[in-house]
Amino acid sequence: MGRLKLFEIALDGDKAVYEPTEVVSGHVVLELRGEMRLRSLKVDIRGLAKVHWTESRGMGTETGSYTQHFTDELEYFHMEETLLGNGTDSESEAEDDQPLLTAGRHQFSFSFQLPDERLPTSFEGKHGNVRYWLKAEIDRPWTLPSKVKRDFTIIDHIDINDTYHLTPTGGSREKTLCCWLCTSGPVSLSARTDRRGYCPGESIAISAEFENHSSRRMIPKAALYQTQCYRAGGKTRTVRENVAHMKGEALSAGDTVQWENRLLPVPALTPSIISCSIITVEYSLMVFLDIPGGMNLILHLPIVIGTVPLSRQPYPIHMFPMAGISTPFADAPPSYDECMAGLPSPDIPVAAPPGRVTLNPGEPPPNYSQVEAAS
Repeated sequence: MGRLKLFEIALDGDKAVYEPTEVVSGHVVLELRGEMRLRSLKVDIRGLAKVHWTESRGMGTETGSYTQHFTDELEYFHMEETLLGNGTDSESEAEDDQPLLTAGRHQFSFSFQLPDERLPTSFEGKHGNVRYWLKAEIDRPWTLPSKVKRDFTIIDHIDINDTYHLTPTGGSREKTLCCWLCTSGPVSLSARTDRRGYCPGESIAISAEFENHSSRRMIPKAALYQTQCYRAGGKTRTVRENVAHMKGEALSAGDTVQWENRLLPVPALTPSIISCSIITVEYSLMVFLDIPGGMNLILHLPIVIGTVPLSRQPYPIHMFPMAGISTPFADAPPSYDECMAGLPSPDIPVAAPPGRVTLNPGEPPPNYSQVEAAS
């Protein structure tokens, strides 16, 4: 970098996590080996959501195939501040009018106020991301600009203490099992949760009743799924991840089993993201009867993952890892498709989960495809 020994962005208090309306302040640091003349020193702040994926298109054996790209962006803010110089980047500016910095260390302060509007939580996913960053740039005569970038995180807090998130969610399902021309007895399940909203570190309390009036043996299970949706060009790409699961004791023919506040721990997860039009992250609890050789009976219950737990302060940032950053586990969790159909679906890729809880570590659980295909 020649005379430029150090070029960095430092945030006040070494802060890395912000909320909407907060002030992002700090300074740009330059350490020079010798004198440096420059036209300008600028810093800008930006928030951007971006999605991208590709799909292969066949056009017949003669014309071959091609790859179609789906891309979209959504900018939340973009502000710029000139810290030194006139900021015009004019080539015709007289050299004597350009600032001259001496050898040594220099600091230039900046301050930006985040918009007073809902900003989605920082997110890294399989086909897109929500990112926030600062970028500083030195423009010098007869030299390519020097740039440095500093990322920071924004959390869109979701308070689960409100009425909506404290309201239980539940439902019931029933069906009759058939095998060729023979009809077996009905099987049914009803389930509810103690509330709709949870934070990492809390547990979902599941109360359920499973009735098996058929002649088959079946197993009651529950799984928490994360669903990422990416939208571009009028199309949607979906990725589902199993993040927590558990199972109960098997039901023999004629059995009825009840769960009373059976606890499913919530691991470290990205909060629900619903304020971005091109990327959403949502959660659902699937309570089901795993019926070998038959269509599974499934009940889906919507769940919200928040950041402000019951009557406590917001969780620290380490409780909310970016999607795509996985924690290693001894055995892989079931994918959404495997639970749904028994075989992985080629249309819905399944990414590695950011966190997972299993209450049956000795046995890999069914994936989403296996569960749904049997339904």
